Amino acid sequence: MHPKKELEKGEMKVRDIMSRPIISEDEEALVSEVVKDMAEMGIGSVVITSAGKPTGIITERDIALKVLLKNKRADELKAKEIMSYPLITIEPDASVDEASALAANKRIKRLPVVENGVLVGIVSIRNILTLKPEYVKRFYPEVRLLASGWTLDRLERALSESEVCLAGNHLLSYKQRLKEVHNELCELVSYYVDDDELMGIFERLEQLYHEAEGIEEAEKLISVEEHRKRLDEILRKFRHITFLRKQQSISSFAGDLWLGSYRYRPGKELRLPFKRTRPSY
Repeated sequence: MHPKKELEKGEMKVRDIMSRPIISEDEEALVSEVVKDMAEMGIGSVVITSAGKPTGIITERDIALKVLLKNKRADELKAKEIMSYPLITIEPDASVDEASALAANKRIKRLPVVENGVLVGIVSIRNILTLKPEYVKRFYPEVRLLASGWTLDRLERALSESEVCLAGNHLLSYKQRLKEVHNELCELVSYYVDDDELMGIFERLEQLYHEAEGIEEAEKLISVEEHRKRLDEILRKFRHITFLRKQQSISSFAGDLWLGSYRYRPGKELRLPFKRTRPSY
């Protein structure tokens, strides 16, 4: 079974999504050593320790603002002079929801994970949104979060199967497939509250679903024909939206947004961080 599906059976914990091993440096280390670590490892932050205990963090932003913009030499500064502190941490058994809320409230992108005073990992916004894209509004309120073409493609296939069942007068199978699509769409519209197109499809399908539940054997000759016509209209709209969003996701895959598969956004709007192939801290 896919690890994400396994995690979703229960409440996800920070330990399930954190990145490890974690790269750290002593507070007495030169900033040039920290920069070297970040360059060699391809990471965006290094946790700073004092006597083995995590006390601060240095990010690319710290280096840009506290070293480069102030024309200071990295080989003359110690890590403790530019690190961000006090360090905000979280325990590995905290829920992902708690981690998301803490990071959003403190307006930080990374949370070192500490267990019994020992640094065991780090969790980033990317870690969280990879498995919980519906949390994106907590970090980027201006972003319009829309369902991806790949999600819609799967639902369109299921809805097409229900059309085949209906065409073959297999009403029980038709109702079951329609119910499955309806229930998943109901969940999706609760996540993608800005997705007007998805809501429009859901409202039309919901009406069709409730009517299908009332189809009796004696009425099926009349009802089935009407249902096929309306289902075809819904599917045509569904396929149109799915195609456009899949095309947008494909075109943005190379060098565009790492959350591109989760939203379709025409025009110029707030863009999220670039996708990285390096570790997510």
